[in-house]
Amino acid sequence: VVNQYSSYQMNNKRINGKQTLGENIADNGGLKAAYRAFIDWAAQNKEELPLPAVNLTHKQLFFLSFAQVWCSASTEEATNLQVEKDTHATPKFRVIGSLSNSPEFAENFNCRAGSKMNPKKKCVVW
Repeated sequence: VVNQYSSYQMNNKRINGKQTLGENIADNGGLKAAYRAFIDWAAQNKEELPLPAVNLTHKQLFFLSFAQVWCSASTEEATNLQVEKDTHATPKFRVIGSLSNSPEFAENFNCRAGSKMNPKKKCVVW
């Protein structure tokens, strides 16, 4: 996980994977636990109908909702400060890091094996 997140850059500044390790593990593990809970809930309830005019499955919508939580805007100065000081990776890499480690994400979005969002080597937590 440290190496994965340390490979990410914002504004030509590298994310400090050691500094963000605990929160990166929490993000990855939280996504995994939430997806399991969603799948368990779906199995115990009747099948959901597709949403009108939305060309995504409910599983795809789950991952989209995860990503939208981190949707934000910040100044370059604020982003640089976050990269330097925060124990959290920037929102962009909280999403990319967690989703690229999720085999379920790759399967549901048909990500090509070895692509950025479906790397052959994934960091698995819990």
